[in-house]
Amino acid sequence: MISRRHFLCGLAALAVTASSRGQARLSLQGTAAQAMPLFLSVLGLGETAEPEMEWENQRYPLAWMPDRQAWRGVLPISIDCPRKPASGVRIYQAQEVILQRDVGVKPKNYGMQYLTINESTLASYAKPQNKADDQAILDCMKKLDPVQRWKGNFSSPCQAPETTGFGQRRLYNGWKKSWHKGLDLGGYDGQPVQAPAAGRVVHLARGLVNGNTLVLSHGLGLFSVYLHLSDFESSLGQDVEAGQTIAYVGGTGGFAPHLHWEVRAYGVPVHPKAFYQLPADWR
Repeated sequence: MISRRHFLCGLAALAVTASSRGQARLSLQGTAAQAMPLFLSVLGLGETAEPEMEWENQRYPLAWMPDRQAWRGVLPISIDCPRKPASGVRIYQAQEVILQRDVGVKPKNYGMQYLTINESTLASYAKPQNKADDQAILDCMKKLDPVQRWKGNFSSPCQAPETTGFGQRRLYNGWKKSWHKGLDLGGYDGQPVQAPAAGRVVHLARGLVNGNTLVLSHGLGLFSVYLHLSDFESSLGQDVEAGQTIAYVGGTGGFAPHLHWEVRAYGVPVHPKAFYQLPADWR
């Protein structure tokens, strides 16, 4: 298990700048490690520039922040990202690379978990409805919310002990491989789930393996996901504040009561604890 203290001490700012034509500059802050976020800003371009960032062979839109006079997005480092990603970070404008920066990524070992579950339950994971539930979560993250909705550091959505850590590799019944994309918090049935930061409810569903599901958009490509809920205390499209009750812990999906909490940047899972201590100008 990776402690909160580890993140508070280890989240040393990684700030880099690069020059291109004109005054365009690239800034990255955070910890460049597997399954961690980097906080990306492009400065020196006007509001009409509409740049995009490319990372790990994926292109992502950026949002204009008038108060910062910068284009911003939360760059996701995948859990399997190589130490030297090909091409590093590229910033495109009108299909032309205007900035580029190599980024060395530190490997992280998040541990291993061996699980034995009923074969019929394991087989149900591949059912079309379960796959559709998972896809619906990803689909709600495809549209960029250009507003930074959060203010300040994130907090835990449920005051409960951590029962399964983020990033653990999983081996089900000795053969099926997976990995844990969030944190499991061992709350009790009906315990309030509070928004860890301000956001907007962009997805509500009553699913199968995932159980009752809620997704918040925090803006700039950042989302948080809550699974196995007993019930909702918010509605689709509702804006919520940090600390506001949005749902209740449950065991829907056939599990003992607990909260499964994910944070995703542009749909890519990243470590939720990385948001407990944000760079100063991202709070």
